[in-house]
Amino acid sequence: MDFLYSLFDLFSSLAKKPELRTSLAVFKVLFIIVAAFFFILIIWFYLRAGFFAQQKLYYSYFFNKKKKPEPGSSLPLKELSDYWQQLAARLDHQDEAQWKLAVIESDNFFDHVLTLLGYQGESMGERLQKILPEHLASINEVWRVHKLRNALVHDAAFQFSHNQAKDVISTYERALKELKILE
Repeated sequence: MDFLYSLFDLFSSLAKKPELRTSLAVFKVLFIIVAAFFFILIIWFYLRAGFFAQQKLYYSYFFNKKKKPEPGSSLPLKELSDYWQQLAARLDHQDEAQWKLAVIESDNFFDHVLTLLGYQGESMGERLQKILPEHLASINEVWRVHKLRNALVHDAAFQFSHNQAKDVISTYERALKELKILE
């Protein structure tokens, strides 16, 4: 205990010296300048890394959720419909590679439409989980063909027929019509 009292006496006697007070004032000013520099540097790095853009994205996701995304006039319906027609035309080929490509592209197309409609998620699976049956009556069928597409892409031994490809395309087409993307 005596050690603490002697240590306290030492610091209090040092604090009374004017040279130490001047030195501490200089160090305080230098510390404030260095801290301000690093604070500005941190803000600059966050801006460059897009941190605040991500925060805005999170804010809009949690506080501006739509109950049911509505296809509006801002959607390029004509272009989407034209692209779908080209995609579906791949089924007319006799080449299995064209059928597989049509299935993969139709899945990607449907995922793109979900993104345009405002469904959030890292993957199509996450976006599909957010769709309520009231918004899309054929959601279970969409899940089924999405899983079929995943099997096609991830399993090299997966056997794929023309009828399966037609089923996938027609299922996505029905779902797109329910969402009022296609007529």
